[in-house]
Amino acid sequence: MPQPDVRSSSADRTMLNLGYLGLLPFAGALVVSWTGLTVFGLAGEQLFITYSAVILSFLSGVLWGSGLDNPPPTSNRYALVLSNVFALLAWGALVKGATPLSLTVSVLTAGYFLVWLTERWIRYRQQKNDQPAGYQTMRDRLTLSVMAFHALLLFAN
Repeated sequence: MPQPDVRSSSADRTMLNLGYLGLLPFAGALVVSWTGLTVFGLAGEQLFITYSAVILSFLSGVLWGSGLDNPPPTSNRYALVLSNVFALLAWGALVKGATPLSLTVSVLTAGYFLVWLTERWIRYRQQKNDQPAGYQTMRDRLTLSVMAFHALLLFAN
């Protein structure tokens, strides 16, 4: 009887833990925004936007890796191009800053939705929807949570 791969389950747990812990800076920046405090001289909105842009860029890198690691149907070329589009979108949000807040937060929210949609499409085409274990469920929950945090920032300001 084959033994379960302990390294894989450990990596899966780490992936899940880090993914969900990544929501904490969003929540913290919201609290800073709502209370009117500053951290390192930055308002909560600026903390939120900069963290959001960094995470959106990180997810763009995941798409880049997916484009490089998979056999060459056209979807991997799309992954490479779109990863750059989404990274530039995140950079644009940083350059734009928090004025107007609604535009910047809306652009970032759209970026998260589009990265999620692109990744789902690529994973579906590659028939990897369930690999690694729990990944797609985690991504669905994280994307929904991050988009909700963005909506809370918009509606609370």
